[in-house]
Amino acid sequence: MKKMIAFLTVMMMTIQVGLARDVITMNPKELPAAAQTFLKQYFSDKQISYIKVDNEFLLKRYEVVMTDRTKIEFNNKGNWEEIDCKQDTLPQNLVPAHIQQFVNAQYPGAIYHKIERDRGEVEVKLNNRLSLTFNKKGELIDIDD
Repeated sequence: MKKMIAFLTVMMMTIQVGLARDVITMNPKELPAAAQTFLKQYFSDKQISYIKVDNEFLLKRYEVVMTDRTKIEFNNKGNWEEIDCKQDTLPQNLVPAHIQQFVNAQYPGAIYHKIERDRGEVEVKLNNRLSLTFNKKGELIDIDD
């Protein structure tokens, strides 16, 4: 019986490792519909360099890298989680209004390069090298430089 349990455990681990292979593609049709729509709406002027599909057990995650090095990460449903435009400007309408109001008041003329959302928090990185983190209520909770 112990040998059978050990064998089944090894088989399950082997199957999980086998399923967890990443896939590299250039075909946007490999993305969920929401991610495809998002790319067409906000990044139609950019060319895709590659798309990395991470198979994480039962979920997939997607990383789209453009030829200008812009990187967009999507969850398994196709919702964006992080957008990093490196030195290019992030489309401003992706930044929540309360963050824009705060940044306009405190750092006039600042340009957004990166935005990340995780568990209700939103972090933006500006061209002045500041990273600002806001909570669900829209309150500033952290500043990093």
